[in-house]
Amino acid sequence: MTRSSITRRDALKAMGGLTIAATGAAAGLPARAQTRALSATTYFGAWETAHRGILVPAFQKATGVQQVNLVPSLAVDTVSRVVASKNNPPFDAIILDEGPYLAALNQDIFEKVPALPNLKDVPKRFIDPRGLGVFVSAQILGICYNTERVKNPPKTWNDFLRPEYKGRIGLVGLGSTLGIAWMTELARVNGGNDDNLEPAFAWLKKVLPNVGAVAANPGALATMLAQGQIDITCHYNNNTGDLQAKGVPVRLVAPDSGYTMIRSTMHIVKNSKNVDLAAEYLNQSISPTVQAQMAAPPNLLVPTNSRTPFPKELQEYAKDMSVIEKMNTVDWAVVNPRRQEYIDRFNREVKV
Repeated sequence: MTRSSITRRDALKAMGGLTIAATGAAAGLPARAQTRALSATTYFGAWETAHRGILVPAFQKATGVQQVNLVPSLAVDTVSRVVASKNNPPFDAIILDEGPYLAALNQDIFEKVPALPNLKDVPKRFIDPRGLGVFVSAQILGICYNTERVKNPPKTWNDFLRPEYKGRIGLVGLGSTLGIAWMTELARVNGGNDDNLEPAFAWLKKVLPNVGAVAANPGALATMLAQGQIDITCHYNNNTGDLQAKGVPVRLVAPDSGYTMIRSTMHIVKNSKNVDLAAEYLNQSISPTVQAQMAAPPNLLVPTNSRTPFPKELQEYAKDMSVIEKMNTVDWAVVNPRRQEYIDRFNREVKV
């Protein structure tokens, strides 16, 4: 038994937690431990698969709590649901992208994160300065295409406008962080910026003849790639890795303007009845063991724990965190105030 596992157990006890058997087996736990449950959010698609296969089992082993209700949800929808039921929140722990997380700070929905054992290995830049959350990963956004069906792949975002791609392009709605981040990139390469997405909406009108399908979220977009409904789109490296593991011949490459990096945060929900369990769930999400598995193929999620090295497959996109931090990002403070406007406009003009 490691010293860190003892610390976690003691922390849970101090927070009204559990007496945990060394094996973590539910059979050896008090009735209270066996009957408690954690409710947490994840993202659709590859994230859900990784969380169910890696993070949830690690949490169950650490706490002995076997019932974990894992709910796929877009970050903006997660915030809306928690805000609508602050006194009796539907989730104990939530994962958000940076934009929705920053927008939700004034909603008073986050519990202070306690002194988790694994926080010592997370650089301060990945911890909310108010103590309201921790960055658990980053994703890399680029051009994703079917290597068998696309013999002349695009090298720039504007290459998506080529007539040869008619009916083969996939779009994703702006309710997703992927969609809004893509729009900021489209604006920049066409003369706009994070405060001026008009060039991106003009691009959308031009690309519509080439669009084969529009997805509501990244998971649905990946399914469309797998089923051959589309051959070219913007996607994340982890979704691409998940498809590759399933035998789908896809590849992610950087456009000439470079990759974009999106960070994800995890939070304990204020007024949760299971703050201790949510804290341990977050603690496990930043553990070097879980992060190493999340960084390995097919997940390829960028780790934030300093003890977790980048596997060679992830180094195809970035050799280490110093490269990640130089990638394009979104100025969420600028984008957030108009995000609903952009979502509504996209839905009207693309007819989602």
